[in-house]
Amino acid sequence: MAFGKKKASTAIDAAVNKAANFEITVADLARRSEKRAWWVAGLSLLMTLVMAGILAYMVPLKKEVPYLVMVDPYAGIARLARVSGDDGFQSVIAKEAINRANIASYILARESYDSGLVNERDFRTVYTMSEPEVWNAYKTERDARNPESPVAMYGARTAIRVRITSVTPLGAKPGKPPTGATVRYQRQLYDKSNGATQPLDSRIVTMEFSYRPELKMDREDDNMVNPLRFRVTNYRSDLDTATPVPAEYPVAPRAQPAVVPTPATSDAAAPATTTQSPATVPGTTQPVPASSTQGVR
Repeated sequence: MAFGKKKASTAIDAAVNKAANFEITVADLARRSEKRAWWVAGLSLLMTLVMAGILAYMVPLKKEVPYLVMVDPYAGIARLARVSGDDGFQSVIAKEAINRANIASYILARESYDSGLVNERDFRTVYTMSEPEVWNAYKTERDARNPESPVAMYGARTAIRVRITSVTPLGAKPGKPPTGATVRYQRQLYDKSNGATQPLDSRIVTMEFSYRPELKMDREDDNMVNPLRFRVTNYRSDLDTATPVPAEYPVAPRAQPAVVPTPATSDAAAPATTTQSPATVPGTTQPVPASSTQGVR
């Protein structure tokens, strides 16, 4: 009996221990599940906050950006301009304005002619902005010994005035500045003695350029002319048949002085005199007095 009772007690203890262990296991699993659920909820809340921050940063997701298309009425070239005020685009506009300013300065200095300004300003500007081969070609064109140079053709009384009509950058790529430009301009002859202008021609220039910040200038004042080291590497100018010739502005002719005829004398004792009105030579403003014939008594 004692042995059997002991066996029964052992079985009961095992069953009780097993049941207790099961309850502990279930409670432990519940605690682990609850802990895991809190971790999942926390991560979900964190991801939700991160996504909300990203959406707030990206709003608005769709933005309408206005563009302005400008067409050159003479050349028919269309340019696209963005109407915006963001800093990134303003920097692009600033770089484009600098390129246009350097291009215009070079064209005005190279294609204009005035005997009083060539040696003082234009030659030095072209020299500081040109590569050696481009400068040599310009120097040959402006040599006084060249019969087709402006010095030989127009001298000191006539100047050439240039008006730029359009500047179109070339070679621009995303993230890279333009490497060239097409420039249309008109030339007029200006008579410095009377201020009359006469249309000369319309031309188109195709040029390539680059910036060389490492370049050292020969003189200190060249840094004021070309501070960014703008250098033209290739240059070609041709007649532009697509652009009309500019209008002419002649000087109004001067009024000629009126000629007052001399009245004939009625005195009988006076010798007969035939008086003729002064004759005017065509092309002059001063009348030429006519000769008078005196009768013989």
